[in-house]
Amino acid sequence: MIARLPGSLRSRLIILTVIVEVVMITAILWNSQRLAESHLLQQFELRRTEASRLLRAALAPAMAQHDFAAVGEILEDARQMQGMDYLVMFDEEGRRIASASATPLAGDSPHAFLQALAADPERLDFHIAMQIGEREYGELLIGLDLQFINQARHEILTQNILLALLGILLTTLVLGGVALWLTRHLTALSAASRALASGRRFHPLQGGGDDDIGRVVAAFNSMGSALDARMEELEAAELTQRELAERLLFMAERDPLTGLANRARFEAALDKTLGQGGRGGEQLGALLYFDIDEFKTINDSFGHRAGDSVLVQTALTVGRLVRADELFARLGGDEFVILAPGADRNAAQALAERIVGGIRGLGFDFDGRRLGLTISLGIALYPEHGGERESLVSHADAAMYQAKAGGKNCWRTYRPELDDPERMLHQLGWNERIQRALDEQRLVLHYQGVHSVQTGKIVHHEALVRMIDPEDPSQLLMPGAFIPAAEKNGRIVDIDRWVIGHAIRKLAAADAPAALAINISARSFDEPGLAASIRATLAAFHVEPARLLIELTETAALANIADSELFIRELRALGCTVCLDDFGVGFSSFAYLKQLSADVLKIDGMFIRHLASDPNDQVFVRAIVEVARGLGKKTVAEFVGDAATLAILRELGVDYAQGYYLSRPEAEISPA
Repeated sequence: MIARLPGSLRSRLIILTVIVEVVMITAILWNSQRLAESHLLQQFELRRTEASRLLRAALAPAMAQHDFAAVGEILEDARQMQGMDYLVMFDEEGRRIASASATPLAGDSPHAFLQALAADPERLDFHIAMQIGEREYGELLIGLDLQFINQARHEILTQNILLALLGILLTTLVLGGVALWLTRHLTALSAASRALASGRRFHPLQGGGDDDIGRVVAAFNSMGSALDARMEELEAAELTQRELAERLLFMAERDPLTGLANRARFEAALDKTLGQGGRGGEQLGALLYFDIDEFKTINDSFGHRAGDSVLVQTALTVGRLVRADELFARLGGDEFVILAPGADRNAAQALAERIVGGIRGLGFDFDGRRLGLTISLGIALYPEHGGERESLVSHADAAMYQAKAGGKNCWRTYRPELDDPERMLHQLGWNERIQRALDEQRLVLHYQGVHSVQTGKIVHHEALVRMIDPEDPSQLLMPGAFIPAAEKNGRIVDIDRWVIGHAIRKLAAADAPAALAINISARSFDEPGLAASIRATLAAFHVEPARLLIELTETAALANIADSELFIRELRALGCTVCLDDFGVGFSSFAYLKQLSADVLKIDGMFIRHLASDPNDQVFVRAIVEVARGLGKKTVAEFVGDAATLAILRELGVDYAQGYYLSRPEAEISPA
């Protein structure tokens, strides 16, 4: 197993530095020892050469005169020199004539002598030829004791090791002191961070200065003070940690406009109800599905504010007719649903009659005119019309269209024999219209500026798709009119590809914006090769990928985290910027940021519309901004409608803003 370093920074600093020093000192020690041994060997070789020269000079005359007694005396004198183990002289005929040794030596000839000589690793054996001029008088064999060399080598090694250990010890002590001095502020920072995490109040750290550590301490003090101020704001707004969580949970399950349960809450409740029926036997219930007749005309004629008012009044009116054990939800647009557990056919039809009658009695004043309101409502019973969520909702939706076919302003219970023709005609109608729009180039892009909150300048544009109305080419259909149908029949993938292609062409045009953001639906996430198609289109038009921003809605991304993150990674690998749209609508938004590597967070408009008048919205936006900044992500606020909202966004630190107060969608790119 690989040893793990201690968690303490100072311990790691000391250990790693000592390791480096040990390696360096070991290398120095090895090199020093190598040089010392080389020097010893050089000295030994000089000594051997000098001894050989002196012995040859002393013995040559005696050998020439055959004065073997003198030869013996010279050998004995030479043996007294330090390091001589033995000296043996042989004449020119190989006869042993003299020797000097502390121990008896055998062998009368050089060959016999060497054979009888015991091997000794601490002795060097060599010979010297005795000659005067060119005449050779004999051969001297010498045994040189190496013990003094080994002893010197050992002494040098011992000294080097002791010096190295002393150096390591001193260095460790010095480094320990330096590490304690350098990390004293980091230790204080760690303790202060733990105190903040535990909920204790912040106390500024002392120390610092103009060095790097001092700047870190100053930054931490600034951050801690800001967090402390935020906590005081939360306390002043009477939002504890538990109340904040409850509000987040409420918002995650509620429609921001009407306050009704949203689609996610409805689907969870329906699944739970159907599951309980399966475990406890047959259980009656009803699903009532309705929308507002001619709601699109209201929006187009009187604007979205009027449409929102109609939706709110409808929710209030129907909400007073729904019992406490029944769930009333808004699925999106003008589509509403009521889950009535335990209701039989008679009870469901009676509730439907009360709802249709209640809406029929509503009146609205628009531009000085009094207008009425009606709805079409469909009923699906369970288990009679389906035991699964998809089939039950589909049949309730089909019953609603059967009510519309019956003249609107009424309700119908689902009749299978009427289902297919009506639904097929409705879906095929939109399918055919979308296909014609694609074939006849009746889809167009409008562009809305996204502005820097600090400077007000446009940093990029968002491309918004529109459809030229086939019945009145002078009018444009907004996305809400055809995108839901396109998502139901699968044509949204074709629309997405059209938007991608035309947006990239716009980026390559002469009047191109600096960058362009486009929206991609959840249905396109699973399209194989979409990222590769984007790459090829960018390359074909020579457009830098960084100029293309891809916006994905948070709810779509969270529906399948694994596929969404894979798609995001592919887009970022191309060099495109990825924006998570409608951020904050989910209760677990912050937690999922660890799994979704988006570059930009577009804060959902539900937090922005009433930002200037709602302190709670300001708290949530501030939290989103601080989390985004901590993760290195940019933030965009949409639906900015007035100067007060923009001023608060600037104070909260939001990076970019988008809305009618700043600029409206236009067919051509407006100058920055």
